[in-house]
Amino acid sequence: MVCLPWFIPQYREVEDDVESISERDGLLKTSNDDSSIQLDEFDGKGDTNKVVIKEYRDEANRPWWKFFDEFEYRLTSEQQNKEHFQKEDWWRFRWFNKSLTPEERKLLIKLDLTVGVYALLGYWVKYLDSANLNNAYVSGLKEDIGMKGNDLINTQVIFLIGNIIFELPWMFLLPRVSLPYFLFAAEIIWSLFTLLTYRVRNTGELQAFRFIVGAAESPFFVIFHYSAASWYKPTEIGTIGAIFYCGQFIGVLTSGLLQGAASTIKGSLKGWQYMFIIDGSISFFVALLSFFLQPGTPQRCYSIWFTDDEIKLARRRMKANGTDTSHDVKSFFDKDTWKSIITSWHVWVLGFLQMMGFNTNNTSSGSFALWLKSLNRYSTKELNYLTAIPPALGVIWIMIVCVGADVTKKRFGMIFFSFIMNFIANIILAIWHVPERVKWAGFYLSYWSWSQSSVFNPLISDILRHDNNQRAIKWMVIYILGLQSSAWASKLMFETTAAPQFTAGFSTCAALSVGFNLLLTVAYYYYKRDERRNAIKSGIFLYNSKTGYIPEQIKLNDSSPSPSIAKQNYIVAVESDDQHSH
Repeated sequence: MVCLPWFIPQYREVEDDVESISERDGLLKTSNDDSSIQLDEFDGKGDTNKVVIKEYRDEANRPWWKFFDEFEYRLTSEQQNKEHFQKEDWWRFRWFNKSLTPEERKLLIKLDLTVGVYALLGYWVKYLDSANLNNAYVSGLKEDIGMKGNDLINTQVIFLIGNIIFELPWMFLLPRVSLPYFLFAAEIIWSLFTLLTYRVRNTGELQAFRFIVGAAESPFFVIFHYSAASWYKPTEIGTIGAIFYCGQFIGVLTSGLLQGAASTIKGSLKGWQYMFIIDGSISFFVALLSFFLQPGTPQRCYSIWFTDDEIKLARRRMKANGTDTSHDVKSFFDKDTWKSIITSWHVWVLGFLQMMGFNTNNTSSGSFALWLKSLNRYSTKELNYLTAIPPALGVIWIMIVCVGADVTKKRFGMIFFSFIMNFIANIILAIWHVPERVKWAGFYLSYWSWSQSSVFNPLISDILRHDNNQRAIKWMVIYILGLQSSAWASKLMFETTAAPQFTAGFSTCAALSVGFNLLLTVAYYYYKRDERRNAIKSGIFLYNSKTGYIPEQIKLNDSSPSPSIAKQNYIVAVESDDQHSH
């Protein structure tokens, strides 16, 4: 093994201690409760894990509104009381949950300063480099290199094609490679070709450069979500996701501001050329930060900032959440793995949701900038400054959705709300012939479509948390389904020649917003069904005093349960669930 300087991130070979090993094998920590018992959980393949029954829950009188409690089957009644915010504090946002230990707070502070800071800067640069094409197009690029017809939307599609093609290998790579190293190399390539775009002389060269930039950007989004979902609990990740997506909106916002400023530079180059040079230079700096701030995962950590104890703590926290924290991953080409993936509801329901979600926004088309230009009342500088308003408002929309998801613990509900707002925005623009101030409102509300993404994508990881190998594959399949759809859907919906009145595009975005919410209710039904089946993994033994088996210790009111009887009926329950799943 090559010895590297201490300041170079390298693989941390941190072995779990005895306690961590037992937890990794399924032994959940519990309080000193004499009524709890240990059972063997059969995984259907001949292996068993130890679980500790922490609560016996009678569902005979379960109130109907508990269906809308996303964490009903993951937290015991005692845990719910600790986690639930006090009524008198409903208005007060807390960065840390009051139930966290000092060690957990310290860990989360370090994560926020590494994962969080890099997420903000990385997504800012990504969208600074993506949005600059639209701003450059209305700032002289079109005329200088002879773009015409649908060249703008075609160039955007080619960027997406490069992104999609190079996403595919990450289904295999995510749990197996050194994430910081791969990300750093990719970001250096994307920075270089963003900078060199200032030299393009025709549309063909521009499209070739954008293909390479799209390919190099492919690991960024998936590595962030995979890594963040490996460190943060589901009630913590919404806030860090809000920071991540604020970077996206700030990138679009500052692209307009920087292009406006670049258009005033006096020199031998055009304003749009200076913009690509500025963007590329900033990207090189952020690429260097990625090497030191991206920690990988608790299973394959490369960070110089975390102690061994903090890495172990991170693993224990995620194990308590039911997340698979095993070091080893199964063969990518395992036939049973792919059979499980293809026959599961996750890929089909969540995949179609991702496809609709990717195509409910009208902002990527540059519709707002093209409309402003069609008014013929703003200078290039004023036009670029005005394009910063919708993404600036988008920062507010995303904070409402993401922070709201963490505070209320209603992730599905906040996603649902965001698409109601997006429907309103796009139906206004689809009608088009409305008072101008109403049209401005429609464009100002358009960024609601993106506000839900940093809740929805971590939610997918959380749903898939029980198998690390399948989580990587399924998440990537679901993401690629959405991404590939945007390549051809955007071409159909937002042809540049239809500007500024994209009737087909705005109408489709409105319709897909409704369709997303309808399918989201189906996803929630399946989510609750699976959470109920997996309640035993959280130490919750479900029974029904009216229709089913009552545990012996409940009937006898005896604090010393009978493991054999409980185990026997637990195995019957597991077998019953397995039959339903097939």
